[in-house]
This record gives sequence, C-alpha cells and structure tokens, in this order.
Amino acid sequence: MNPIQIDCPVRGMWAFMNPPGHHPDAKDFVAVDAGGKPYTLLDGMRHVLWRLHVADVFSWEKQVFAPFEGVVVAAVNACEDRTSLNLVKDAFTALVRAPRQKSDDAAFFLGNHIVMQSSQGFYALFAHLRKDSLIVKVGERVKAGQAIAAIGNSGNTIQPHLHFQLMQDNAPFTAIPLPFVFSGYEKKAGKAWIREAGSLPNNRQVFKTIVG
Repeated sequence: MNPIQIDCPVRGMWAFMNPPGHHPDAKDFVAVDAGGKPYTLLDGMRHVLWRLHVADVFSWEKQVFAPFEGVVVAAVNACEDRTSLNLVKDAFTALVRAPRQKSDDAAFFLGNHIVMQSSQGFYALFAHLRKDSLIVKVGERVKAGQAIAAIGNSGNTIQPHLHFQLMQDNAPFTAIPLPFVFSGYEKKAGKAWIREAGSLPNNRQVFKTIVG
C-alpha cells in the first residue's frame, strides 16, 4: 500500500534509532543534538559504565502530539517509569529477558501508551510515555497537532524514547505496522538543512520537524 502521510508526532531535533528486531515501519523517536547524540558525551559514558538518570536523556518529558485528527481508543497512564539507566543491563533485559517472558500484559512491553483511530480507519500507537503525562482519555476526539502526552521510560525500554507505529487494526502485538511519511520536515546534510515532504528520514539521520 502507499505510505500514509501524517504530521510528525514530536517537535524539535530527532533521529530514528530502531533496535534489532523492529519492523522497519515501526519507529523509535529519540531526541538528539546536532551531532545525533541522545545525551552529552559524559552522560554517554555514565550510561555505559555506571548509571544515568532519565532526566539526562534529551527525550525525557518531551511532548508528544497527535499526527492527525482522530479518537483515542486506548490509554494507559499508571505504569512506573524506570529512572536509573545502565545500557548493558537494560539492553539485556529489553532484548533478551523480556521477549522470553511472553507476557500477555500490553503495559509490560508498551508501558504507558495511547492508541488513536483516524477518520480513515487506521490506528496509531504511542508507547513508553511518562506516568501521569497523558492529557487525553478514551473516547476523546483530538485535533492534529494537539499535545497528548510526554515521553517517559515505561515498559520494555533501554532509554527514554517514543515508539510509534500505524496499524490497520487496534492490535499492537499482531498488526503489521503500516508505512507512513511526514507531511514536512528538515533533514541535516552536513552543515545545511534540507526541507523535505512526503518522505521519511533514514535511520540515525538527524531531522527537525516542521509545524504548519
């Protein structure tokens, strides 16, 4: 099918950093600096060698926005965020231990999350949101660009980020993610920024969102 055009669900400077096993149409949004880093060099060393607090990761508490007009059909808001990070330990837990548990509890993997249905019938999943950050509820109609929550570190995560995907059905674990593109964004090319529309940045390519 042709990719679905949507607005970007975050604002600012970002990159896609999808881990092994991710479907190519399911994207992990990570807030980065101009060099594509999710935190400072010193904090990166802390993340690998010791412990890092979630507040030191650029994605933490960044707002999430509705990428189209639709209705909220699922909302979980009470999962705890893991606030202390260690890259080696958390990667082992997320990529090895958690999949083996085969939990039927959506919140175990997704943490706090929202599912929206568009007027065209497809669904969007927003996962790993911060506890108590949801400002929409089930049954509420939201407009494109409306703030709906903030990024957290709940569920099966390595560090704060937004997991986002479109689906034909409201079934995050079984529906095949649908391809999508942004209505507009700017990608970093050397020292320049190039405006794009109707496409997506490559994984790890730094991009900025365009509003309006």
